[in-house]
Amino acid sequence: MESSYLTVDFFRRQQLETEKQEKGHNPSGPNMDRYSEMHLRRIGSNVSGYISMICETLRNTILKAVVYCQVREAKRSLLNHFYAQIGRREKAQLGTMLDEEPALMEKRQAIAKRLELYKSARDEIDSVSWK
Repeated sequence: MESSYLTVDFFRRQQLETEKQEKGHNPSGPNMDRYSEMHLRRIGSNVSGYISMICETLRNTILKAVVYCQVREAKRSLLNHFYAQIGRREKAQLGTMLDEEPALMEKRQAIAKRLELYKSARDEIDSVSWK
């Protein structure tokens, strides 16, 4: 992405290209207007180069964005499918899939039960204190 930033080199290349074009063209007299045809051509060349660079950057960026959105959606779909498959399993099957030690499984279940008790106690305290 950083390669698409405007740098001094972009404008130096533009300047060199316009100087190469101008070498074959001589101004028509000493009273040359400040905004001569070559000066306006240089401005047009700079603007044209800038616009072409922006169009190229957009072409690359839009393709990357489309692919990113497709990958993100596919990832979300696969995760939803995976969670649905795991959710259908019984506790015993999940225990064997996780390959937990029985002591660790009991500890986890006890902590989950304690959490539920804490939540119900909090809800009771909240219901009493707001009345």
